[in-house]
Amino acid sequence: MVQVDVFWAYGLGGSLAAAAGRQLSREKKPFETSFFVKTVLFLALIWAPTGLLLLLRHPSWETMQAAPSLAAMPPFLVLAFGITNVTQGVLGFWVGRLLWERGHRYAAHLNWLFGYIGMFYILLYGWDGLGYDRFLYDRDMFGGTPWSPGAGLQTGAGAAFLASSVARTLYLDGVFLLPPLLYWFGRWIVDGAANDPSIAPARRPTNVAALGGLYLVAVFFLAVPTALLGAVSTHFSSRALASMGMPTSTAHVAGYFVGIPLAAVIAWALVYRRGMPGHTLFAKLYVAEAAHEPVSHADHTTVGHALSEAR
Repeated sequence: MVQVDVFWAYGLGGSLAAAAGRQLSREKKPFETSFFVKTVLFLALIWAPTGLLLLLRHPSWETMQAAPSLAAMPPFLVLAFGITNVTQGVLGFWVGRLLWERGHRYAAHLNWLFGYIGMFYILLYGWDGLGYDRFLYDRDMFGGTPWSPGAGLQTGAGAAFLASSVARTLYLDGVFLLPPLLYWFGRWIVDGAANDPSIAPARRPTNVAALGGLYLVAVFFLAVPTALLGAVSTHFSSRALASMGMPTSTAHVAGYFVGIPLAAVIAWALVYRRGMPGHTLFAKLYVAEAAHEPVSHADHTTVGHALSEAR
């Protein structure tokens, strides 16, 4: 969708930068490497066209039911959609590479996951709390009838969306999108670890397909639940503020500023901090080594105490 592809493109570019982090960190000109060239080609020749295909065939769905037809969209918006599908991916790549270069390997992977979380949050909540309802409605299944609140959950919609014309276009897009993305993601991690002497041979990943699988696990079992948590938190925060006497429209906007940070704190505490499931999964992707793990102030204190005891 036009609104979510900005985040999705960022996640795609960021993930490829994180996968090639070891190789890029050794390059003086990382934006003149084959990794960056392949990422830009992927964004320009595969990712952007698949999004434009959806916009051409399903303009109402691709704009979250905001535009009734392609002709109703301002030309500059269509142009910006095609451009940002590339530029946002480049931005994600740049940030991911920068984080890795500075030693923040876990953060480099969280960077691309953030793009997916943003994407799923918009799909679930949107700007009016009905993102999921808009997503599940394909007007082609209802004779072109425009979307209205609740339409995505009516009989014939909802789960039936999986067999809709929109879904079939999405499946076609996936055939072009996923193989190169997952292959390069896994291949670059394997190659980077294989040439890193600090990693014991027994700990070096070798299965490209398994790493691609972990990518999908991170997307569907980390990003989606986190986005759902954010959507639920935003919804109930808005309701709580409204019940306290705040005007409904103001409470809705304020709900973002309360619900999203609250969800972020909960998600970090339960999923993403070190030792939790999210960190454990990503440690398999950046192949954590004790010598490369960022050391916190608490760790410095512990080490200093141990040295004092040794003396």
